[in-house]
Amino acid sequence: MTDLTNIVEILAKQALGGQQQSGQGGGLGGILGSVLGQLGGQQQQNTQNQQQGGLGGILGSVLGQLGGGNTSTHSNAAGGNTAQTLLIAVLPLILAWIQKQGGLQGALDKLKSTGLSNQVKSWVDPQQANAQDVPTQNIQSLFDDQDIEQVAQQAQAPKQEIYSAIASVLPQVIDSLTPQGSNTNPQEANQDIQQILNLVSGFLKR
Repeated sequence: MTDLTNIVEILAKQALGGQQQSGQGGGLGGILGSVLGQLGGQQQQNTQNQQQGGLGGILGSVLGQLGGGNTSTHSNAAGGNTAQTLLIAVLPLILAWIQKQGGLQGALDKLKSTGLSNQVKSWVDPQQANAQDVPTQNIQSLFDDQDIEQVAQQAQAPKQEIYSAIASVLPQVIDSLTPQGSNTNPQEANQDIQQILNLVSGFLKR
């Protein structure tokens, strides 16, 4: 078992502005449900999700809620929680990217090949508490520009903010996926990634 659910829970609580709203559902599921409910009206995304399906649909639905489920929710988010909500919004994008690399090990190899060897070492090493940041230009080379553009449009945020959110969340995700450092079982990590994506998908389909 990795620590991925812990980091998702932390990000979700930040997106809720630190409010404890997990009482209804309990645990991570309840918290994620609260976040996704708050990020916008849940009426519109159901049809969108059914049409698109898969990870693209999940991501589109999360960001559709974030960007414009209803105007009052969006104006509240813009009033101070925009940065936090972007962090949870880019999470499916990051997890989908890891899966696209063939899982955790493939993602680590890809990050190292783009000049991030030192950063990856600091994220994976359980002895290093302060994970090194990712330069924005590295994020730009790793992620498809069209995906970033889509996220930016749906979240009604500049692309630079999306890159910044990814740069903040990616080290935390890699760190949480490798609790035993280089001895972490990558298969467990990949299963946990799928579990989180299924959880997000499950809430969006309600």
